[in-house]
Formats: sequence, structure tokens, C-alpha cells
Amino acid sequence: MRLGELCAGYGGLGMAVEEVFGATTAWFSEFDAAPSKILAHRWPDVPNYGDMTKIDWAEIEPVDIISGGTPCQDLSAAGRRAGMTEGTRSNLWVQMREAIATQRPRYVVWENVRGAYSATAASDLEQCPGCMGDPGDGGVILRALGRVLGDLSDLGYDTQWRGLRAADVGACHGRFRVFVLATNTGRARTRFHDGAGGQVREQADAWSSALVQPGNWPAAAERGESGDSEPSSDSERVRSERRGVNGDLAGAEGAREADGGEREWYGDASNDSQPVNWGEYEPAIRRWEARLGRPAPRPTEPTGRNEGHRLSPRFTEWMMGLPEGWVTDPAIGISRNDQLKACGNGVVPQQATAALRDMLAAFQTREVAA
Repeated sequence: MRLGELCAGYGGLGMAVEEVFGATTAWFSEFDAAPSKILAHRWPDVPNYGDMTKIDWAEIEPVDIISGGTPCQDLSAAGRRAGMTEGTRSNLWVQMREAIATQRPRYVVWENVRGAYSATAASDLEQCPGCMGDPGDGGVILRALGRVLGDLSDLGYDTQWRGLRAADVGACHGRFRVFVLATNTGRARTRFHDGAGGQVREQADAWSSALVQPGNWPAAAERGESGDSEPSSDSERVRSERRGVNGDLAGAEGAREADGGEREWYGDASNDSQPVNWGEYEPAIRRWEARLGRPAPRPTEPTGRNEGHRLSPRFTEWMMGLPEGWVTDPAIGISRNDQLKACGNGVVPQQATAALRDMLAAFQTREVAA
């Protein structure tokens, strides 16, 4: 299947979609210069159409899957909590909705922060502005996640959603995220909206309901779940080599022992040779080392001034479950600050993979039971 990824960042969500569905990325939409350089370096043959607000979705290659983690600034507890409302960055969901309405992909994947559960939202789904309630009146309020699920339903999609911490798949940090998987139901009539969010029109859905029959879900081999120790196809081999993401909990090569039985540091030789004292975080660090199959880089690096140290982008890259150098490779040509920002805004691929597999299994179970 072919994937189009919006708000792609360094491609973490797309990595998970490729893994679970056996998909190939057809295009990106990422307007930020630094993550765009990462995408160009990692997917050199895949076009990046830039600013999603300027794309004519009818003019670019239609895809089977559209994924995206639309901006979280107005949903996050760390932001202004302005919500998914007119004029906010988080309301760029409208553009993703338009892409879905135009291209009618078989699947949709959406990711965002925990604040999607509670941040307010405005939507044409309300019969009148504010009918769902306002924050100050004590009544029912439309939330951002409800807005997304409602819009997808309005477009003729059925949905599953999961809240999952990165720690739930072995990571050394919490990083709770909400994941949505939607499948095209093939229902006869769907309503969808213009780019301005004002007018509403109806169109017959040409997709066949056969798409959601159990026999037409991706097979295990198609999703890269063959059970073999080696990749089961050339395309899977390419994806595995490009990512270098190891999901195996066993056989962590980085966890070797020194002669005295102590854990030995053998990371960046340019840093101090003394072992890192992780303190109370030691078990979490070792768990993620085991999951990734490589040791944690040193958490700080010298500043070059007054023997000071600062946070190392290599460490944040490792925390996000990325292959070594995915963001920090000097050949990409982005600054330390941009490396840290890319990691901070990114998706842990192993976390997204776990959520997607669980939701896909739930869809399959329900369809078989039906």
C-alpha cells in the first residue's frame, strides 16, 4: 500500500505505518526546513509537498493510507490550551480532513498529545455554534479528540483509538500519546467540508463495503509479521536497513559486562570515560537499551566553554527509539537546536507500532465476529 504522511517531522509515525501495513511512502507534507532535511536524507526519492494549506489534494498521487500528527501546541498542557478552534495551529486538522475527504484513503492514522482528550474544539458537527457547551457554563464541551472522531465518522470512516505511553513499550520516559486508526466503511453517503470549514456538501462514496471484510485486511506477511528472523521481502529489507529499529526485547548487544561484573560504558569515546550514574533512572535506561539493542549515549556533551555540559541530541534521539544518527547525522546539516526540536516534536516509532497493531487487531476481531 502507498502512504502519504502530513506534518511528518522526522518520519516517526510513517515508520510505524510502513512497519505495520507493509506500506511504501509515496509523499510527505512537511513545511519546516529542518525536519524536511531529515526526510530528504532518509527518503531521498520521496517528494515533500511542503505547506499542507497550499496543496491541491486532487492533484497529487492518491494513496491508500494518510497519516499525520497535526500540531499539538494548542492542545498540550505545555501550551496556551487554545484548543482545536478557528485560528489555532491545532486547527490544521481541517487541512488533514480535506486531504482525507478528497483522496478517500483506505486507512487514516492520526496522532497527538494527551491534551486531545480535554482541549476544547469547535466543529460543524454542532447544530449551532456553542451548542455542545462552553468551558464556563458547566455543560458538555466538544473535545479535540471528539472533533477528530466525529469528522472521520462524518466522512464515512469507522475508528479505533488508543492512549499509550512510550514507557508501555519499554522506553525510559512516559510520553503519553493518543493514536487513532480509521478505516473507510464504504457507507453510501458521506458529508465533507470545504477548506474554509464553512460550506458542507455531500458526495456518494464510491468505495465498496468489501474493503472492510476480514479477508481484505492486510495479511501478516504484508504487515511485516512473518515471524522469520530475516526480512520476508526486498521492500521490507530496505525498510529495515533504513530504519535500523530493533523491536526485539532479547539479545541486547550493548549490555556487556566488565570483568568485575559491573556494567561497562563503551559509548562516545570523545567524552569522559567514567560510567554514567543514572541514579533512580537506571532500570528504565537499561530496559530501553535492551529493547533497542544498543547502549544509551551519554546524556550530555561538552559546551566547549568553562568545562560546561549541555543536553546531547544523540541522547534524545536514542530516547525516541530512533536509529543512531537518524536526526544527528552531520550529513543532514541541521543545527543542534533543530535536532533537539525535531526529537521533541517526534513520534516514538515502537510506541506507534504497538498502538496500530492493537487497533488493527480490534478491527479484525470485530469484523470476524460480525
